[in-house]
Amino acid sequence: MLRAFAVGLMCVGCTSKAAVAAESQLDQPVSPSPQQTSAQKFPRSEWGAPLVDVSHDAAKNTWNIKGKHQTVILNEKNLAIEVHAGSVLWHLVPSTASDMRVKLDGQEFSARLADAEQVDIVPYDTGYKTGIKIMLNHWPEKSGIVNLPLYLTLALEGANEELVFDIAADEQQAKLRELNWPTAIDSSHIDFTVLSNGRGALLPQDWPKPYSPIRSANADGSLKQSDTSEVQSNVIESWSMSWWGFEQGPSAMMIIVETPDDAAYQFEHPAGGPTVIGPRWRESLGALRYPRSCRMCFFENGNYVDLAKRYRSYVKDSGLFVSLDEKIARRPVVKELIGTPQARLGILTNIKSDSLHYNKQNPDANHHFTSFDSRAQELRKWKEQGLDRLCVVLTGWPREGYDRQHPDELPPAPEAGGWAGMKQVADTCRELGYLFCLHDQYRDYYLDAPSYDPQFAIHEETAAGAPQDFPGTRFGTWKQGQLPFMNNWEGGTQTFLNNRFMLGHLVKNYTALFAHEIHPQGIYLDVFGYVPPDEDFNPEHPCSRSEAMHARALCFNWSRNNLGFVGTEAGCDWTIPYVDCVSSMRSYKLVSVPLYNLVYHDAVLTPYAPDDLRGFLNGGMPQLGRDQSTTSETAAAVRRMSALHKRVALQEMVRHEFLTGDFKHERTTFADGTTVTVDWDAKTVNIVPEVEVPQVK
Repeated sequence: MLRAFAVGLMCVGCTSKAAVAAESQLDQPVSPSPQQTSAQKFPRSEWGAPLVDVSHDAAKNTWNIKGKHQTVILNEKNLAIEVHAGSVLWHLVPSTASDMRVKLDGQEFSARLADAEQVDIVPYDTGYKTGIKIMLNHWPEKSGIVNLPLYLTLALEGANEELVFDIAADEQQAKLRELNWPTAIDSSHIDFTVLSNGRGALLPQDWPKPYSPIRSANADGSLKQSDTSEVQSNVIESWSMSWWGFEQGPSAMMIIVETPDDAAYQFEHPAGGPTVIGPRWRESLGALRYPRSCRMCFFENGNYVDLAKRYRSYVKDSGLFVSLDEKIARRPVVKELIGTPQARLGILTNIKSDSLHYNKQNPDANHHFTSFDSRAQELRKWKEQGLDRLCVVLTGWPREGYDRQHPDELPPAPEAGGWAGMKQVADTCRELGYLFCLHDQYRDYYLDAPSYDPQFAIHEETAAGAPQDFPGTRFGTWKQGQLPFMNNWEGGTQTFLNNRFMLGHLVKNYTALFAHEIHPQGIYLDVFGYVPPDEDFNPEHPCSRSEAMHARALCFNWSRNNLGFVGTEAGCDWTIPYVDCVSSMRSYKLVSVPLYNLVYHDAVLTPYAPDDLRGFLNGGMPQLGRDQSTTSETAAAVRRMSALHKRVALQEMVRHEFLTGDFKHERTTFADGTTVTVDWDAKTVNIVPEVEVPQVK
């Protein structure tokens, strides 16, 4: 049954003379209170409240939220929403049978929001945002009526009248496991979906192949049915930033997820479209637990650049944006990274026989090493050849080699020279004026690690079903009881370490390095910025996704305080306050756009191969390949990219544009006026004004 609390026209914040005259009545609560404060009687326009009208049309079964710029219409029967943003209309699809998943007495079922038997809708006014509150309860299910009160609000906020959605639930009886609200945008008139997966992409509405941000594909482009991996929060393939958007003609809109720790999006793009995408609120240790929020921002004239800049403003306001200038102020060594080429130098590769990477046809190929002494001599040779500055990232240095026996890595690979050899590399870097950094990892938890104990491994909620913890079923993972396993990397069979125990192992290892007079100036914490935070349902030490991110942040903070600069893989934006550099990402098979750089270019450093034109386009730092032998052309590209990086590393990327309709010619512009134009057909880069490249003596 529907109970409307407004009769006729309920007007909040009207500007007409009649409305001003009636202001004292309109500011009254729907249910009269014993007394009314003077603030409630005071004209809204004089104390900064939104000038927004809320009305109910019983004949049309609609609620209307009308501001100066936006009008929002809710159909109270099917909960469909229309947003008239200036002259542009955006539709949110009606309620569906997959709106939410509920758990009661150990059983889960799906429910449609519009099927609630108790529906109360009232005006909603906090004083700074104005709209309506939808209260839903009593869900029909085969065992009876389920009590799970939901509180959903939608309200216009601020001078730009952004549409803010809030969600809360009373879970005393049943648990809300998943909620897909607000519903997906009706994409029938959408030109592009703007995705922040990777470094940013445009998905054309009629893209001819099936597409999934997270699931793997067959050679023909179809999605693998065996891969049930889900889109989820803070995994770089789903989003590098917690927003997405749409372009429709000259207009654009976006959704910013303000509570991203346990969020995601529902997603589908079959061959030829259309694209379906909308917010998805995931459980936190089995239930909704806390309020969730997102906002829609509208641009009558705008595109993906405007959306990125709105998000940049948002992360600056929220504290998620920390500039490189600030990071240099707290750790001056970060400045030494600017314009400095980076090189990854491997020591030991030692692939276990139970790894999917193990070469059965050529077993000898699974084990090879370069001694620490050889690496030190190599560094001296580069210095003699004119490579004056370098950041050395040492990989494969643990006892059994790359991706082996984490988190128990010590002593350094004995067959490559052990403690003395590793110290020689560190001392050589210091002597040559090179930066010395270690590649390290604390998520993968290998069964042959000396300290391995299953009680410290991630426990999924139940032993039933396919593995849920990332990477899900992508690599043929399996479960033993509640523990998810995989064997995709060099170290063979592994599970995942409860994030609460990462810091202790990090401190343990580096305390030992310090005791042997090895003092890295930086660290690269692999996977932290790529994979989502891990839930652990072990009742002895449960860990929510929010707590997992906090645990990883503690590792970043300790490393910065005790080492120097901090890097991580890929770098979902929750890592931005803590890290100084992130690895670059491959281009997705869509229309690549530098959304991440439009937001964060002057907040984080990103290395690129010198032959990657996107490195120039994005004003990145050069990274030498695994094969460090370089041609004269490569050496020249390194020097040119370094010179460009010195100029623009601390500058905001203010603009990106495609110069031709085939997306083959594009240009970026930085705050100092520097432009970089790339021609993908000719494989050329034009920098204006051109950088001065120092010649090798």
